[in-house]
Amino acid sequence: MKDWSKMAEAFSIFAKYSNPETYDHVGSEHDELFAGPCPDVVSEPDKKRLEELGWDPKPDCDCWRLFT
Repeated sequence: MKDWSKMAEAFSIFAKYSNPETYDHVGSEHDELFAGPCPDVVSEPDKKRLEELGWDPKPDCDCWRLFT
């Protein structure tokens, strides 16, 4: 993903679900970027938009991933 506006939009969606009682983080491994809240708490319209932006729920993890 080379479009910074898409990255900014994804992170603005993640920010809507920020919880001060949990540890929000961003991580990476090889060609994957991990970020965001547990997919279970994200609304269906926001899930759809995140997927349009290239993000998908990471299996066995409470976050989203983006292949770069």
